[in-house]
Amino acid sequence: MEFSSDSAAKNVEAPNGIPIVSYYQPEAYGTRDFSFRLPCEAETIDLIQERYFVKKPHFGCKDDFIPVLEHVCEMRREQLPIPESIERATSLFLALTEIFNGY
Repeated sequence: MEFSSDSAAKNVEAPNGIPIVSYYQPEAYGTRDFSFRLPCEAETIDLIQERYFVKKPHFGCKDDFIPVLEHVCEMRREQLPIPESIERATSLFLALTEIFNGY
């Protein structure tokens, strides 16, 4: 489970920051250790990850789409802009949408 500052804000009884103490001493917070040994070896988990985990594309879109972008934008993969903000990503999306609507 990943720590989220949103969930910490909702739980006013939880300590601030990463809950190290509550993880290692759950009894101090009125709970118990819910961890358990996995019914498989670490190698099995690695195999499952290799087979089913989908890596996030480096450019934010599937690699199959990169040649289309290169053709339409007349730029190589390395030259394609990577937006640094939501506003730039939105502008890029709108520009690409306009370009693709012309095809």
